Amino acid sequence: MVTKARSKPAPRRRDREKTEKAILDAVGRLILRDGLSGVGINALAREAGVDKVLIYRYFGDLDGVYNAYAEHGDFWWTVEDMLDGIDEIGSLADALKTGMRRHAAEMQKRPVTLAVIAAEPSNRTPLVVALEEVRERRSLELMAEIARRVAVPRGADAAVLTGLLAAAIDYLIARAQKIRVYGGVGIRTEDDWTRIFETIDAMIDGALAPRTRGRKKS
Repeated sequence: MVTKARSKPAPRRRDREKTEKAILDAVGRLILRDGLSGVGINALAREAGVDKVLIYRYFGDLDGVYNAYAEHGDFWWTVEDMLDGIDEIGSLADALKTGMRRHAAEMQKRPVTLAVIAAEPSNRTPLVVALEEVRERRSLELMAEIARRVAVPRGADAAVLTGLLAAAIDYLIARAQKIRVYGGVGIRTEDDWTRIFETIDAMIDGALAPRTRGRKKS
């Protein structure tokens, strides 16, 4: 009697994409729970529920995880999201006002980003450096695109203006996670931010207003 050999079951294929996502999602949870210094290979493997061998296989090392999280994680807004509909805006002032509101909205829905912003001055880990590089690159790309689409008034330093305003927004939103008032100004509610943006709008208008040359004294 001839018996057929039993076929071996197909090897179980790991869903690499799903595993990578689990690892990158675990980075955010560790930052929120344990701080920036809490992200390590062993902690990451436990949090993601994977063997640490897979972390090395898919990302190379911990720096590879950091770089992947910075690029593909939900850490920072995308240039495409920030530029949506901006072609319909006629002036640099209006583009910056819209951009600052979008920036604030993106920051408010990213608790991991706020945790990094709050901790990075005193804890510059390799993860912070990787995230900072992505943040700086996208910010520069955004400003270059805005300058390409709308006219920049002569003498206006849009880079300094946006840098100052974005940094102030980042700081206030990060502080709002712990406190309600900063310097006598509410920083947590929708009404608070309506008030804040009224002043930001005025600052943008003032900084981009046409400049007249003063007459030289004889």
